[in-house]
Amino acid sequence: MSRTRSILFAITLACVAALSALPAAAAQNSLVFSFETEIPSLDPQKSNAAPSFTVEAHIFENLIRRVDGKTTPGAAERWETSADGLTITFHLRESKWSDGKPVTAHDFELAFIRLLDPKTASEYAFALYYLVGAEDYNLGKITDPSKIGVKAVDDRTLVLTLRSPTPYFIGFLGHPSFAPVRKDIIEKFGESYATEADRAVYNGPFVLSEWKHEQTMVFTKNQSYWNAGAIKLERAEIMIIPDTATALSMFENGEFDLVDIPPNLYKMYQEQGKAKLFFNGALDWMKFNLRPNPKKPWLANENFRKAVGWAINRESYTLASTKGLYVPALRFILPITQGVSEPYGQEYPLDFYSPKGDAAKAREFLAKALADLKLKASDITMEYLIQDQEETRLMAETLQQQIQNALGINVKIKLVTRMQRTQLEANGGFDAVYSGWMPDYDDPMSYEEIWLSGVSHNSAKYSSAEYDKFVRAAMSEKDAKKRMDLIFEAEKQILDDAPLVPLQLRRKAWMSKPNLRGFYRPLIGAEYDFTYAYFE
Repeated sequence: MSRTRSILFAITLACVAALSALPAAAAQNSLVFSFETEIPSLDPQKSNAAPSFTVEAHIFENLIRRVDGKTTPGAAERWETSADGLTITFHLRESKWSDGKPVTAHDFELAFIRLLDPKTASEYAFALYYLVGAEDYNLGKITDPSKIGVKAVDDRTLVLTLRSPTPYFIGFLGHPSFAPVRKDIIEKFGESYATEADRAVYNGPFVLSEWKHEQTMVFTKNQSYWNAGAIKLERAEIMIIPDTATALSMFENGEFDLVDIPPNLYKMYQEQGKAKLFFNGALDWMKFNLRPNPKKPWLANENFRKAVGWAINRESYTLASTKGLYVPALRFILPITQGVSEPYGQEYPLDFYSPKGDAAKAREFLAKALADLKLKASDITMEYLIQDQEETRLMAETLQQQIQNALGINVKIKLVTRMQRTQLEANGGFDAVYSGWMPDYDDPMSYEEIWLSGVSHNSAKYSSAEYDKFVRAAMSEKDAKKRMDLIFEAEKQILDDAPLVPLQLRRKAWMSKPNLRGFYRPLIGAEYDFTYAYFE
């Protein structure tokens, strides 16, 4: 072999050896998907929408963390409950914020008091009414926060004192509203806290490293997170894509790792074996504004509201608007929430409305309302507030047609952005609004407590002494069966009062890349959980 050929042969062998020594191609460690709307807020004590909760569940770490429906240690490594069930003591682990400062029990105490502070005006303040003094503080009946059942004994110990034993309360503490906040950061940014990526600090598995409003949010692994070794993703990106067809096309082109399937296409993907179906916990309803309104007195009339409820053919409505992906809701509480020992709907069956509605019964209720109001059907105009998306527009138009045909009243549709709808709903700027609820914990009480008189989230301003009596009695009842009986009585009461009429149980269809693992869709709180996601 010539010298030149020997040199070339040696170089070739060296290259092969070098290539062989290189590690295998790096596994994908970046997750990309989309939301339909901009995130309204990332202030954990001021947020009130599932997209915000989804993000906050990844950038903040609560006392506990819900993982695949189970309660696991979070910022607290352990806790114990007193024998009478009234005192819970949390022991925090050593953990840090993204700027390196320690996470302390004082950060949680501040968060809880801030959530209840009337000045915060949080729609989730009611969620802490389980604590001693919490409701009175939130309603301004007491002004001393030391009277609330939350106390940071030292940097690593937090003690909560409950009004009555509440078995599901610890699991509830995984809700993003209970995320810790830092006093110095709140004071530094004031009203602009958490409105940009660099106006907050994070103690969750990821940090928000980039936020281009109405465009994209980029998350990177939080190296300071106490369980960083278990986080496999290095990066996640959420793009804001309002059009579901566009998002689907981007998934098909390999730009997204997962996507929700539009209702009109889910059957096709289901037949292909790609679609995954699940109930996401949402129960949708039409909510009425019960504030006194001399120009529209029919809104405060119970018979009018029942007339609207019976005018709806939920079976044809869900078929027309979602091709049967959503399921008719005939009651107020999600049937699959936990009852005493079986699902609530199994233990307490109830079909308050008929799936097909009843136009004759609807007109009977309307006749009673018109007699009370001394009006004709043509005198009545009801505005229906709903966010402007293809799917929801079709929902609104279907309901408009059904109600007008059955009752002869006028229904006008008001289309707005999601953020505008949220603001108008909170401020009472609606006649009727497309609304609903996803449970914050696996118990029917999650639906009922938001309709108590005076609760901030009760934007309908519904107030019923009977309903309040049942719910508050359930809150303090220690016997599980008696408690659930009271919850059932409250459910029947609110349906009979009709501040809302149920529409549908929201079932979702989605698909992901076949090698995505550890990603799941929770029933409670967030819409997605990619904390422990990875690609094979």
